[in-house]
Amino acid sequence: MKTTRTRITAAALVLAGSLPAAAQQPAPGPDVLAEPSFKAIAQDLSPAEGLQLAAHINIVLRQYERAIPMLEVLAKASPNRPELWAALALAYNRAGEPREAHDAANIAVTLAPHYPHFYVERGVAAFFLGRYEEAIADLSHYLKAFPQVANAHFYLGLAQAAQGDTGAARISLLRARALNPALSVATEYYLGLIAADRGQVVVSRELLARTQRAFAGSDLPISTLVTGQLQGIDSAVAQRMRAAMHEADVRAAQAPGLPASR
Repeated sequence: MKTTRTRITAAALVLAGSLPAAAQQPAPGPDVLAEPSFKAIAQDLSPAEGLQLAAHINIVLRQYERAIPMLEVLAKASPNRPELWAALALAYNRAGEPREAHDAANIAVTLAPHYPHFYVERGVAAFFLGRYEEAIADLSHYLKAFPQVANAHFYLGLAQAAQGDTGAARISLLRARALNPALSVATEYYLGLIAADRGQVVVSRELLARTQRAFAGSDLPISTLVTGQLQGIDSAVAQRMRAAMHEADVRAAQAPGLPASR
């Protein structure tokens, strides 16, 4: 399995919504602005403060589509506040809109380049856009200041794998898994691909088999994807075995002292 397979699979999983930042969104939840409890709190806040609080609550509830228009209003009204652009970038990334996320994060970084925490969403967006060198640079810069953030290590590992640096990618993914065991299924899947790329067929098969078991019976695209990759590994192993047996037969036939075949 070649590095190009890793790249193709990474892109396929992003599009399928199988990675954390592109997670499936839940069913629509409460309208925060209409909640009596929120109104009671917001009455002591300015309109902008109330809207920012509502946007934050929507992000916590993973209601990114509701948070985005609120943050857009706030960012346009106060365009020199980098934290608003960074929050908007986060919401865009989680909603699966990396181009808009990258633009918003870029504004945040431009306004406050000395704050490393504004780089992470730009790095994640760059990965989704296939701009792997930029993703590696931004995520590495962020991780120098915040080395314990598992998701940043995870996306750094994916970007490194997409660039063909499987050694560095493996280290990043192992760190992500150690920092956040909840990422085990996702990291082991990519570690399995990297192992296959490095010729470690047994390790690769075991890691991919774990992923297959984790998604057994689900309708997610990754379930079918992993099954196909396991079949591909088995097919490659079988081809190698047949080639080795053929080579052994040829050598035996050419060994001195044996009768020539008719």
